[in-house]
Amino acid sequence: MHENMNDNELLFLINENDEIAFETLIKRYETIINNVINKYKNKAINIGLEVKDLRQEGLVGLTTAVKTFSETKEASFRTYANILIERTIQDLIKSHDRIKYRSLNSAISLDTFSEEEQQSLYDVIDRNEIAPELKMIDLENRKEIVKLLTPFELKVYELKLDGKTNKEMSSILEKNQRSIENTVQRIKTKLKLNE
Repeated sequence: MHENMNDNELLFLINENDEIAFETLIKRYETIINNVINKYKNKAINIGLEVKDLRQEGLVGLTTAVKTFSETKEASFRTYANILIERTIQDLIKSHDRIKYRSLNSAISLDTFSEEEQQSLYDVIDRNEIAPELKMIDLENRKEIVKLLTPFELKVYELKLDGKTNKEMSSILEKNQRSIENTVQRIKTKLKLNE
């Protein structure tokens, strides 16, 4: 029955808390979400995002469209939803890109030569130390992040930065994968709000 309804009829039912109407709308817009994901997939993967992150963000864009669409607007719901889905995914990619490279963009090369001491930073660092490059991380950004996140979220954040998948983090932290996925989403939300 719901499959035969147009978008405006489904939106009306969704506003009446009809979950089946919402599920029908999600299925209807799956192709649009997938098209937007395919458009940005390579860039997202290159900065460490997963396709499921993009899918979830696409669903957030669709949900926002459902909540904020007004028939008095000049655009159709399809156009409005498409724009919000794409913008939400773009915002995720931009945000992730900024957070991931913030330290890198302000980093100092270990090859930087000091005229005064006649040696590079690499020469100054004790080579027997474990992970000397970690000492060069931008401490200000780390302090901000530590203030925002709970101890568990911080562990998940650091594992994610190390390139661990949700499944690997689940095993390492001895938590179920769904708990890890929820924690990753909370972290993303907190970091977005702090920008």
